[in-house]
Amino acid sequence: MVKAGGFCVDTPMKRFALVILTAGLIWGIGAGCSNTPSAKRATALPQSPSGTITSLVDTVGHHLILKRYPQRIVSCAPSITEILYKLGLQNRLVLDTTACDYPPEAKQKPHFNALSNDIEPILAQNPDLVIDIKDLNHNLLAPLQKAGVPQLTIDVSSVKAVLSSILLLGEATGTSQQAQALVQSLQAKLNAVRTAVAKAPHRPRVLILYGTNPLYTTGPNSFINDLITIAGGVNVVAKPPPGNVISPEEAVALQPEVILCAPELVPAIRQMPGWAQAVPAVRNNRFFTAIDTLERPGPRMADAVVALARYLHPHEMAHFNRSALVRTAP
Repeated sequence: MVKAGGFCVDTPMKRFALVILTAGLIWGIGAGCSNTPSAKRATALPQSPSGTITSLVDTVGHHLILKRYPQRIVSCAPSITEILYKLGLQNRLVLDTTACDYPPEAKQKPHFNALSNDIEPILAQNPDLVIDIKDLNHNLLAPLQKAGVPQLTIDVSSVKAVLSSILLLGEATGTSQQAQALVQSLQAKLNAVRTAVAKAPHRPRVLILYGTNPLYTTGPNSFINDLITIAGGVNVVAKPPPGNVISPEEAVALQPEVILCAPELVPAIRQMPGWAQAVPAVRNNRFFTAIDTLERPGPRMADAVVALARYLHPHEMAHFNRSALVRTAP
């Protein structure tokens, strides 16, 4: 069992597919961290006897009108669950997915299978807001809309998109102050890493692999590509390959110096014919296997970047000063 794109899946094929679904770099990496993201919204409507009415526009252009802040929230992805906990909304979370494993308390929540088309477990919770991910939870969107369930769709296809989605969730749940503090904290840490590795004399060539038969990878249009770049690496897959698959010969030609992969893939990679001598990462035993957090676009992405940057640039990161960073909101 492995994790990808915020979901636990059973095979490298499914694992890769879910990561790719959450991929799609829509902003340059400089814009991804230096500009303050903003949640897309319409003008807030005035007070009414029924409470505060807020009108929002989500990442797919759907208008959501809330007469009060939601009290029964359903999360359709582990990354969403992590954001909700970080915003202090765990008591309003009534249902999450079978893949939600962080924080540990999330395991105690009622679960449903977000890969299924069955929305009955969701309806049984009588939710006043279901939060899903663009391009990932497409199996749920139409059935929930037909059932009249309020939905908010977020985008996690880039670092900037994740930060904007956190702000959007803050607006939708009445936790804008906490969301802004979290975003500022994440931006501060990401920018601090970029500064720390900026003067590195060399940016290692990085290849990420989700499977070995065939070789599934991620090109430039991906959330993980953003993180590799911030951490001071260069994704060797400069153009999206057909089907996001490369041949063993292409991988050798790319000459990766570091391979990002799940630990269970390392033995198979070592045994690829000729790679022990022809691929620098294999020859020098340069495998970064702590990729679970890298694959989850949420509040822990900055810590994931720090870990990767320490691996890629141990000298530049040796005196990385965490104490100077803005603390993450509780």
